[in-house]
Amino acid sequence: MKCPDCKGNWIHGAEYWKWLEKHGPNLPEMPEPVNDLQSSETGKYLDCPECQFRMSKFLVGHGIGFTLDHCEGCKGIWLDGNEWEALKSRNLHDDLNAMLTEFWQASARREARRKHLEKIYTQKFGAEDFAEIRRVRVWLDNHRNKQELIAFLTDKDPFGI
Repeated sequence: MKCPDCKGNWIHGAEYWKWLEKHGPNLPEMPEPVNDLQSSETGKYLDCPECQFRMSKFLVGHGIGFTLDHCEGCKGIWLDGNEWEALKSRNLHDDLNAMLTEFWQASARREARRKHLEKIYTQKFGAEDFAEIRRVRVWLDNHRNKQELIAFLTDKDPFGI
C-alpha cells in the first residue's frame, strides 16, 4: 500500500514473506550509488496504519542513513518516500527480515558509531590531517617494530637519558 500524500510504502508482514518465497535467491548487495536517493524520514515514531501499535525503528546500515519502521503487532513494515527505491537500488529490498535481527542491528550500530567518530575526527583534525593520521596508523599497524615506534613517538624526550 502506497500513501498518496507522503509516498511512503506499507508492507504487510505476511505478504512480504510470500513475496520473498516467490522472489528466489537473495540478490547480492550493490555498491553505494553516487547520487543517493533522499529519504523523507522525519525521525518521529509512527503508529502502525494497520493495528495502531507504536512501531519500532530499525537501522538499515550498509551505507544507508535511514531507518525502517516495524510493527511488532502485525509484523508490517513502513518505509518513507523513496526508501523502497533506495533499498532496491542496493538490492537490499530482499533483506528487510534480516534488518530486524539483533545481528544486523549490532552491525548497523557499529557502522553508525564509526561514521559518527570519523565525522568528529575530521572536524577536529581537518580532512587532510585525518587522512594522513589514518595512513600512518595503517603503516604502524603493519610494521614489525610497532610497539617500539609507538614508544618512541609517545616519549616526551626519546633521546633523553
